[in-house]
Amino acid sequence: MTGNPLTALLGCSVFLLSVALETVAQSIDQAALSPAIRIDGCFQDWKGVEPLAINERTGLLKTLCLADDADYLFLKLEFTWKVNLQAGNRITLDLDVDDDPTSGLRKGRLGVDASFTFGERRGWIFSGQDTLSIQYESLGLVTAPTMESTIFEIALSWPASKELMTLGFGTKPMRLSVADESDGSPPLIAAYIPQRPARPGLPPISLEKEDPTHLRLVTHNVNRRHFNPEKRDAFSRVYQALQPDILLLQEAYEGTATEILDYFRMAVGAPLSGRWYAYKAGEEATVLLSPFPAAAVVHLGNSAAYILDLTAPYTGKLVLIALSMPCCDLDGARQAEADMIMAFIDNLKTGKTQEHIPVGTPIILAGDANLVRRTEQYTTLTMGDIQDTLAYGPGAPPDWDGSPFLDLLPYHLQRPMAYTWRGSGFFPGRLDFIFYSDSVLKIGRNFVFDTVGLPEEVLSRYGLQERDAPDTYKHQPVVADLILGN
Repeated sequence: MTGNPLTALLGCSVFLLSVALETVAQSIDQAALSPAIRIDGCFQDWKGVEPLAINERTGLLKTLCLADDADYLFLKLEFTWKVNLQAGNRITLDLDVDDDPTSGLRKGRLGVDASFTFGERRGWIFSGQDTLSIQYESLGLVTAPTMESTIFEIALSWPASKELMTLGFGTKPMRLSVADESDGSPPLIAAYIPQRPARPGLPPISLEKEDPTHLRLVTHNVNRRHFNPEKRDAFSRVYQALQPDILLLQEAYEGTATEILDYFRMAVGAPLSGRWYAYKAGEEATVLLSPFPAAAVVHLGNSAAYILDLTAPYTGKLVLIALSMPCCDLDGARQAEADMIMAFIDNLKTGKTQEHIPVGTPIILAGDANLVRRTEQYTTLTMGDIQDTLAYGPGAPPDWDGSPFLDLLPYHLQRPMAYTWRGSGFFPGRLDFIFYSDSVLKIGRNFVFDTVGLPEEVLSRYGLQERDAPDTYKHQPVVADLILGN
């Protein structure tokens, strides 16, 4: 694991104490213990944060780390084997927000004020004589990764619940318990004193490209909403603010490519080349609005490949794979499509397709990859490891220098998160990705675009309303400025 050596100075100073069947840790009140955590599923920023609770016995749970800032309580959970945090488990978080065993629901040495079972995606708040059923929104809960893992990081928003705020959530010493209620193994219990340090100041928010020669790609799953008259103004304000040079839509089922271009023409503005080209392909209706003509359009299941002929001031070609992969529990179908995509890229690079590209042509995969549950599809899209070798061949590292594709991993402008989807039922998750051949392509400014929580000055500057992004659809637009050689 890599990270800044300075993070070794940050971390939690603890002493461990075993009590009966519980593993307990007591935090030490010391300023500036918490590093700047980002919920992205990478975990490098936890380096130097020592576990507050360790289970040295057998069972699913291994360690619990805690950190916090002015806005969030952060948890890092480590398990003995891979789990899907959002389904198929009885992993339960209990919060005693005031470290008072006489309030809330008595459970061991905790007075539980809130309880949440991750695998059921629901929980309870115990407030006085009332018991309130809650989902993730009531805790402001965000987790990563969205795929199965042995490690997860979790954020809880201090002000998400007025009931918990009344009890002092984030302002008093607290106690937490994480238990696997399916096997009766000892829970991980930690006492914690929030420090609420201010996060390092964010740079001024700017949506413009850092250099006018960069080529802005915006990818957005619109899920049939693009022609909804009640959403047209929100779509228009979002696209006018982002000013895409290339706009890639997924699940744009209604309308032809030309009709969709005409619908959004005023919002996307004038094209770089003086003309917009519009294409539609794939069973999940990917639509490409581009200033460059496509030399070839290839259907790849739900997804599609667009091979673009670049025009001045750029030269050569650009391969854009529009991802719109099978959703949810369709692991087999999603893997088959990942295999198909990577086999196409390998064949394209080695001259085994009708389409031909020069060596060193930039290749980008962008869109809604729906990478949930199993991790093999992510490995296929980055490493080129094909699962069904009988159908698609052995696969190969996809970049021109024999390395994997790079996962861009853009973040929100206003919060330490990387999720691209926020809806009901499931936790916010990173479903939309950009993978690319970083040996021949660099990326400038990049971000996940959510209008909720942007400063009022930023909204006013770009003619936006705070609900614009979620009013388009549950997926947030993802923005990447491509730096192409002339």
